[in-house]
Amino acid sequence: MDASRQRVFVYGTLKRGESNHHWLTGATCLGRRRLAGAHLHDLGAYPQAVRAEAAAAAPLDPTAFLHGELYGVDDHGLARLDRLEDVPHDYERSRVRLTDGDTAWVYLGRPEQVRGLPLVPFGDWGTTPVFSYGSNLCPEQLGRRCPGWDGSGLVVRLDGWRWAICKVRAGRDGEGAAGIRPDPAAHCWGVVHHLAPADRLTLDNCEGVANGHYRHRIVSVTSRAGECFRASTYEPTSAWSAEGLVASADYAGRLLRGLAHWPLPQSWRQKLAGELGHRGAADPP
Repeated sequence: MDASRQRVFVYGTLKRGESNHHWLTGATCLGRRRLAGAHLHDLGAYPQAVRAEAAAAAPLDPTAFLHGELYGVDDHGLARLDRLEDVPHDYERSRVRLTDGDTAWVYLGRPEQVRGLPLVPFGDWGTTPVFSYGSNLCPEQLGRRCPGWDGSGLVVRLDGWRWAICKVRAGRDGEGAAGIRPDPAAHCWGVVHHLAPADRLTLDNCEGVANGHYRHRIVSVTSRAGECFRASTYEPTSAWSAEGLVASADYAGRLLRGLAHWPLPQSWRQKLAGELGHRGAADPP
C-alpha cells in the first residue's frame, strides 16, 4: 500500500454491504482485521465502539473484541470520514494497535454515550463468526449454501473438543458426518467464516437445526496469532450422535477439498485424512 495512505479500521456501517460503505469509494480494502480492548454497542441503526473500562484486563474479557475491516485511505478520504463520524462530537478518531500488530485509526465513542445499551453479539456488526470444521470447509459447498459469504476465513484452534465422524446422516445407514464432542484433553482445528443472517438461516436449514440434528454452541477459539474470541458452531445433538460411523466417499471428498484449501496445520490435515482413509489426499496443491 502507498505509504501516503492511512489505515482505518471500520466495524459498522462502513463495512462492505452496509449503508455507508460508499464513503470508502477509492479506498483500498486490506481485508478483515480484529481489535481487542473495546466493546461494541448496538445503537439501533448503527453500532458504536468504546474502549473497555479496564483496558489491562480486556484480553481476558471475550466481549471486549471487535471484528471489522481495514482500509487504506488518502488524506481527503480520511477528512471525509471525519465529517461522516462528526469528529470530535459523536466520535473521536484514535490510533490503535490491531491484534495482528498493525496500527490504524478507529472511530470510538465515549462510555456515557452507550451506557445501558446492549452489546453487539460477538462484536461483529451485520455478520456472525461461525466456526467450520467439517464439510463446510469446502469453499464450493459453503459458497452454494451461503451466497453472501465473501470467501474469506481465519484458521483457528478449538481447545477442549474432540473431532470425530459421529453425526448420524439421516436415511444413510452407518454413514456419518463430522461432529465435535467436549473433551478437556483434545483440540481440533477449523476456520472461522463471517456470515450474514440470511446465510446463517440457510446454513441452519442445511445442518438440520430445526429438526434437532445439530444445535448452536458458542465456543472460544484461538488464531495462530494468539487472538482469542468467541464464535458460533454446530454441535451434534445426542439423538443424532453415534460411534462407529463412516464418512461416505462424497462427504470425505468435500471435507478433503476443504482441508486442502485452507492453511491448516499439516499434522491436522494428515490426521483427518487418515481417519477418512485417504492419507495424503488433503495436502495442498
